[in-house]
Amino acid sequence: MNIAWRRLAACAACWLGTVAMSAAAAAEHQVVIDGMAFHPKVVRARSGDTITWLNKDLFVHNVTAAALHASSGDLAPGKSWRYVVPARGSFDYACTLHPVMTGRVEVEAGQKPGKAR
Repeated sequence: MNIAWRRLAACAACWLGTVAMSAAAAAEHQVVIDGMAFHPKVVRARSGDTITWLNKDLFVHNVTAAALHASSGDLAPGKSWRYVVPARGSFDYACTLHPVMTGRVEVEAGQKPGKAR
């Protein structure tokens, strides 16, 4: 193989590695809405992670983070909402239809902590 092809192959391998690392850097988290509660109540995530709230309850709910001006809108049973975690830090959220339903996203730096217990 000549030098030009070797360089091209090396660049392609480097690019693919970068894409794979970027994809691996962001994690997916799920919060299930059931029994008039968010499960888990606290999610530990990093900036860039995606959280999906899935309504498995019998009632319409929403996910509203007032401090971030973010809201899912009403989620009928079986519907979900995805949100990419911002770099601004931790935040609380609630269902404005049922104010006793609250949760929190703890945004952490460094090693990926995973879900809270």
